Amino acid sequence: MDFNSLSELLLNQSCRIRYATTSLHQLNNLTAEQLPEVNFGGSDKRNQEYLLGRLATKDALGLLGYPPTWVDRDSFTKSPVWPQGLAGSISHSSGLALAVVCESPPILGMGVDLEKANRAIDLRVAKHVCTPEESEDLHHLEQEKRTNRLLMTFSAKESLYKCFFGKIPKALLRFQNVTLNWESNKWTAQWQFPPGTEFSIDTTVGYWGIDLNWLWTVCWRWQCGFFKK
Repeated sequence: MDFNSLSELLLNQSCRIRYATTSLHQLNNLTAEQLPEVNFGGSDKRNQEYLLGRLATKDALGLLGYPPTWVDRDSFTKSPVWPQGLAGSISHSSGLALAVVCESPPILGMGVDLEKANRAIDLRVAKHVCTPEESEDLHHLEQEKRTNRLLMTFSAKESLYKCFFGKIPKALLRFQNVTLNWESNKWTAQWQFPPGTEFSIDTTVGYWGIDLNWLWTVCWRWQCGFFKK
């Protein structure tokens, strides 16, 4: 499945980044012998999502010019364990998986999220997703635009969470600690940690688009984009 706007974005970056998708139809056409063993006791749905993500990752690695291998997951954090010199991120939604991979450095971390663009989202979740500034902006939008913006905000913050997971203490890696500003196909994230915390992060730049009725958001963390005070 081709995501044209995502392809154009990644090809125009100064470093090599590639993506791949895998659908449930593709997964169902493979035999058990063609798939990695899944033995961590998840539900059938979770196992299926895991396999979708790993198939997309394998294809993305091949497109980047690396051996298309299966990527394991950390038994403690459940996060993908990327091969040496690579970084990436995986997302899955409604029977489709999206994986984005890149060389590392210069990128040290990456986050991607995938949602159905017409997904229904309850406006009441805004209090869990949005900062006061973002909630105020939502209030001034029309109903349909408000729903779309909330879904985009949720997706972008999911990408940020993946991008900075393991680099920011989990107690600080919260949706309410980052405010997003939107322009065209780009968003910027301003981090606002409580006084006295030891971390300071540059403004993070991310991107979004809609391809084939799928909303995607993506961001990455450059080698110099993170530091301690």
